[in-house]
Amino acid sequence: MNPLWKAFIRLQNPMMKWLLGSPLHFFTSGMFMLISFTGRKSGKTYMTPVQYKQDGNTLYVITSAEYTWWKNLRGGADVKLRLRGKDISAWAETSSDPETIAAVVEKFYPSLSEEARANFVSGKVALMLRLQENGKFASQT
Repeated sequence: MNPLWKAFIRLQNPMMKWLLGSPLHFFTSGMFMLISFTGRKSGKTYMTPVQYKQDGNTLYVITSAEYTWWKNLRGGADVKLRLRGKDISAWAETSSDPETIAAVVEKFYPSLSEEARANFVSGKVALMLRLQENGKFASQT
């Protein structure tokens, strides 16, 4: 990953955390949200801003495989979301499967050509977040 891009993200994340947690969240909360999760080894709570796409009760996120935060969600994990100014519980699952990632990329960027989508998929991870309703996650019956 480009070191300049990493530095930009390091500067941007605190600003996005503040904005998404503030009454001014509406400026960006249609595309960005905060995801909070527990570190598997440390037990600490972490929070990071992410871009998302919603389809019914499922939110989709694409992140770089080079970032390490998503590894805490492998195998499925409870997460808390700050979504459009509200705190919501969700169940997170990750996928490194290129076909799954390509399907998620298509949700974000439907006008991308198949070739561009294939290039974008490389080095990415897809997250699927099922929102909780009535005490159950969307995937439960």
